[in-house]
Amino acid sequence: MNTLAVTLPPDLKARLEALAAETGQTLEECLLVAVREYVENWETHLTDVHQIDEHEARAVLNAASED
Repeated sequence: MNTLAVTLPPDLKARLEALAAETGQTLEECLLVAVREYVENWETHLTDVHQIDEHEARAVLNAASED
């Protein structure tokens, strides 16, 4: 594995430490889960967006003009 340094605001670090203690995990384990979920969620989201852009026609709504 590679090492990555992250600077966290003190309040976020305290919340992370509390969750790690409550779940019996290390800070590293919690951060690994968080980063993995972030990457997987965004990869899925961006894949979906690209597929919509490439394969789906979209309806366009036009504002009605007052004549």
